[in-house]
Amino acid sequence: MVNSRAVPRRRPIKGRWALVALAVVVLLAALAGLGRYAAERRIADLLGPRAQVGQVSLGFGQVVLTDVRIEGVADMAAASAGRVVAEPEWASLLRRVTVLRRIRIEEFDFAVVRGRDGDLQIAPALQASLRAADARHPRPPVRADEVILERGRLEFVDAVVSTPPHRIPFDNVSASLRPLALPANGQRSEMEFQGSVGANRVGVATVRARGSLVVGGSDADMTVAVRNLDIRHAAPYLAENGAGSLAGGAMDLDMRTTVAGRQLNASGTVALRELRFSGDGSLFSLPRKAVLAALEDRHGTLRMPFKLSGSLDNPRFSASRGFAAQIARGFGHAIGVGAEGAAGGVAGAVKDLGDAISDIFTP
Repeated sequence: MVNSRAVPRRRPIKGRWALVALAVVVLLAALAGLGRYAAERRIADLLGPRAQVGQVSLGFGQVVLTDVRIEGVADMAAASAGRVVAEPEWASLLRRVTVLRRIRIEEFDFAVVRGRDGDLQIAPALQASLRAADARHPRPPVRADEVILERGRLEFVDAVVSTPPHRIPFDNVSASLRPLALPANGQRSEMEFQGSVGANRVGVATVRARGSLVVGGSDADMTVAVRNLDIRHAAPYLAENGAGSLAGGAMDLDMRTTVAGRQLNASGTVALRELRFSGDGSLFSLPRKAVLAALEDRHGTLRMPFKLSGSLDNPRFSASRGFAAQIARGFGHAIGVGAEGAAGGVAGAVKDLGDAISDIFTP
């Protein structure tokens, strides 16, 4: 007797593997979509509501933003970057703290502003956008092992030393910060900076800085080297009452600055070369002819050491004013004027200088 029951047909093995592969592809696509959504949400949180991003793309191990722009408000300059590459720890995008192994910002353009109150703001347009984001809802903390800036431009705007604010443009800027935590957690970060100064009439001028600082705090230990800086850029920091008389020349500067417990100490050497003056009268309240003679005796270069010290909590302390006083004293020594005074107007100038130094360093 023949068994008439049908034998179940087995699906071919190839067909089952095809279904599994299709399911994997669908799952990966869903995860990619979820990852993209999470990345875009975190990016929006990181840049704030005023940011515009031309394109967001996900690569292997990185998120790439192109044509990033953050609009400024009122007289605040916009901030932009041609390309931002972030290397996240992907799992952190689904947690409260966003962890990034590296952020690289290329072809950037933003301002660094020192307001009349002395507070320093880096990329004020970004800061304003982040404040607007915080007003809507708290942003998740961010931690980056390394932040790298490449091939950028920035403008330093200083409202403390002059009205209207003094501006110094920087080109070919590169910088790094290792690590960075936002909000700041008191951790010390290593920092490096280098760039060239724009609109420099006396050739190429460079600025290099390296050291460590506490982001969001005052503690720092930095060395700075400036070479061939057009005297126009340096004039407001060299002389409070004589900057307008400096028509040409260059400055070199080597300086180390430390801030610990809000106590600032700075020391170094400044060299002034091939100075040219406009108008008549005095420079640094010193006779112009005597200053010119001193320059001639030193083959056109005056080299002066300086030291500054003071408390950042002392409202009478000003590093900029103290530096100008030190330069004026250096000129005085160069032409043979001591603190005991000399004849005529020079004696009065030294007294004025002494009063200025007393104002700075007396609590």
